[in-house]
Amino acid sequence: MRSILKPILTCLAMVALGLVAHAQEPATGLKGIDFFHGSFQEALKKADQEGKLIFMDAYTSWCGPCRRMSANVFPDETVGEFYNANFINMKVDMEKGEGPELSTKYGVRSYPTFLYIGSDGKVVHSGGGARPAEAFIELGREALKKFDRSGDYAKMYDGGNREPAVVLAYIKSLNQVGKPSLRIANEYLSTQKDLSTPQNLEIILESATEADSRIFDFLVQNKKAVVQMKSLEAFETKVYTACKRTLRKALDYRNEGLLLEAQEKMKNLPARYEEFKSISSLEYYGETGNLEQFSAAAKSYADKTAKKDPLKLKDLGQLCTKYFKDNKDMLAFAEKTAKQAFNLSQEQPYCIHYARTLYNNGKKDEAIALVKKGIERAASKSEPTQMLEYLLKDWGVKE
Repeated sequence: MRSILKPILTCLAMVALGLVAHAQEPATGLKGIDFFHGSFQEALKKADQEGKLIFMDAYTSWCGPCRRMSANVFPDETVGEFYNANFINMKVDMEKGEGPELSTKYGVRSYPTFLYIGSDGKVVHSGGGARPAEAFIELGREALKKFDRSGDYAKMYDGGNREPAVVLAYIKSLNQVGKPSLRIANEYLSTQKDLSTPQNLEIILESATEADSRIFDFLVQNKKAVVQMKSLEAFETKVYTACKRTLRKALDYRNEGLLLEAQEKMKNLPARYEEFKSISSLEYYGETGNLEQFSAAAKSYADKTAKKDPLKLKDLGQLCTKYFKDNKDMLAFAEKTAKQAFNLSQEQPYCIHYARTLYNNGKKDEAIALVKKGIERAASKSEPTQMLEYLLKDWGVKE
């Protein structure tokens, strides 16, 4: 058990000595995967200290699927939220630096290959090939299941060991594999007279996984101490992910009260509150079929947040047609936002989105004319035109 406790004891010792990072500049919000830039040996050491697996993206510079993962999946906020919390992340070019040696060591034969490696250097899980964000997260979850050490900590905890290091390790191991941890955290914290000790603050920060919990309130109450001990970014990231978890619960249980609570707790991040409120309302009222509330949220989001952002306008229009494809008002609104997005950027994704929206709204001639202009524009810039040509073919338009 000493080896199991090592990373947690090390972490707590650093807290006690005041060696953890002090408050940093305000965080700009969550982002995609944060990759470690040290050597592989340094990553192994870091994985050992933090009790995590290494995720290694084994790629090459000429690999198309590798580039697609780097451009579209690794920057995804949800992917970053999951991988940053659970892994030491590395990108290694298999043809440069340490790459050839690691390629031989781990038998990498295709790209990209995704390796999940323990601090002992052994591969726990692996996968390959480009995949969408949700499937990529699922691959990481499969790796964590093979790394599940919660049973060891459960034996210690159930045997009466309530040392902070054991409790923190137990909670962290449960969170890593998606098992409930709030009961353990509540049991332990209810016995503590002082929640502001470094050990208890670490436990609160790790345990505040849902905004609709007493421990989340403890986190907010102790914000100043948490920020001083860790960083403002750590606090804000936890608040955001906890609010998203409560939103997911609201969707699962069709519970509007949980939606409103998630939105209320998001006020602890003023810079992100309005956007979170709009997006969470769009998702919840779209899933529950509440046209009136969805419409109000859509118009608010378009006016306050998305009006100068073509990507957000495109996404908003797609939500309108996803949830209310038979409602004329929503289809008209989707067309309006698609036009706004295209006026802001005439790049192919916005041209295609606007054309499809026009076509779905019965404006076939306008849609075809728009696509043909898009093909001319793309050809003049030596850009591929296959997607635009496919639209015309799909609509039965002959050259």
